[in-house]
Amino acid sequence: MNWKTVLVLTSGCLLMSLNTQAGDAAAGKAKSENCAQCHGDTGKDDPPIAGKAEADFIKAMKEYQTGARNHKKMAKAVKDLNEADIADLAAYYAGMK
Repeated sequence: MNWKTVLVLTSGCLLMSLNTQAGDAAAGKAKSENCAQCHGDTGKDDPPIAGKAEADFIKAMKEYQTGARNHKKMAKAVKDLNEADIADLAAYYAGMK
């Protein structure tokens, strides 16, 4: 691989990382009312989501939105969430023990 290819790939990775939005756990808590209906206030009701890694949470929510994961209630719950909402909820639930 030549230096130009490495430079292009590295630059692309850096730009993609800048677009990744860090979640705000406090904002996630404020947005979690709908989630708590099934997962409980502690995120430990079945299925538990408390302590779930942020990246795993985000991946799962996006899969529910696209239909890659099939669950009627979850698809409805996440359909109107934007990236910031999902990142905030991911930060909130990841911080729970």
